Amino acid sequence: MELTMSLAGLFSLLDKLIKLAIAIALVLMVGFVFTNVVLRYAFDSGLTWSSEVARYLFVWVVFLGSILAVADHSHLGVDILVSRVPLWLQKVLFVLSVILITGVMTLVVRGLLMLIELNVGITGPATELPINNYYYAGMVSAVLMSLVLIFQAVSFALTGRHGPQWSQPRDGSAEP
Repeated sequence: MELTMSLAGLFSLLDKLIKLAIAIALVLMVGFVFTNVVLRYAFDSGLTWSSEVARYLFVWVVFLGSILAVADHSHLGVDILVSRVPLWLQKVLFVLSVILITGVMTLVVRGLLMLIELNVGITGPATELPINNYYYAGMVSAVLMSLVLIFQAVSFALTGRHGPQWSQPRDGSAEP
């Protein structure tokens, strides 16, 4: 119980840091693109690197946002069956789904490691930043989504908290 409480605090901090990183990235993206548009149309010049950096930031925003969606149970799901079974079976099904998703995330990380190895030394044309930055975003996202899901599964199975929205007893009473 105490461990899940301290982990909940850690994930709450992670949630805030990710939201801050997304906000900063969005501000930078808008600033770079807006500045580039103004420079191109008003002064017939531009920042050659701005669209490339905005693209990097966009990829990171998408992958960081997917972590938040997992934490909030915001991804699409079909719950017509699981919402109608007893709470103990909901817990079992949620844990099984987390095991399956974590397995898929493991495959994603493996594939990204192969892509990183294949693209070592390749850089962006304007910034000379490594192309692998795209793949690092996916890797960070897959690892953190897996950790969040594992925490949610353990917490839901042991305490009944941090479960998905459909995880309610059928008759409205609290089931142990």
